Amino acid sequence: MQILAKLLQFLEFLESLQDFLEFLTTPAGLAALLWVILYLPLQILGCDPASAAVLSSVSALSLYCLLVRPEF
Repeated sequence: MQILAKLLQFLEFLESLQDFLEFLTTPAGLAALLWVILYLPLQILGCDPASAAVLSSVSALSLYCLLVRPEF
């Protein structure tokens, strides 16, 4: 019974991981991933945390706007 419970927990983990990876393929997920990828290198290059957050947020928002491109 314990083995089946552990297997069920593992399968639930895989399902939640699949949902997270599916989110990363959406435009919002790609923008969030870009923010995470840019934030640390900007801090390493010497930006203070607030500037790094703003610069990576602007880059992520620009990418999101390019991916979505609303039509008026």
